[in-house]
Amino acid sequence: MAMPHLRSGEMANLLLPEAQLLTVPAHALFKDEHLEVIRMHLAQGRSLPSHHVQGPITIQCLSGEVQIELQAGPRIMHAGDLLYLEAGLPHAVTALSDTSFLVTIVLLKVAS
Repeated sequence: MAMPHLRSGEMANLLLPEAQLLTVPAHALFKDEHLEVIRMHLAQGRSLPSHHVQGPITIQCLSGEVQIELQAGPRIMHAGDLLYLEAGLPHAVTALSDTSFLVTIVLLKVAS
């Protein structure tokens, strides 16, 4: 069952109990014309293959430890860390421990 997106003025608690973290690996909290925010959870050792998005993004580590692979080398994030990536930058993600992080994507309109 899909979880509903937040509407303007609604709140969500990002700090879920540990037992619930891995039950929903990704949840788009909201998406509008310009911005998408996704809460993600990865179990230790799980990864996301190299990918990129059209717009700039931020990754905020909420709990655990996660490694972001970049062309410039790996970045290890801990709870409380924020990483900015420019538009189109390839990156891969590996959970070094059970981890929870927030991804914010600026949505750019692609000319057709």
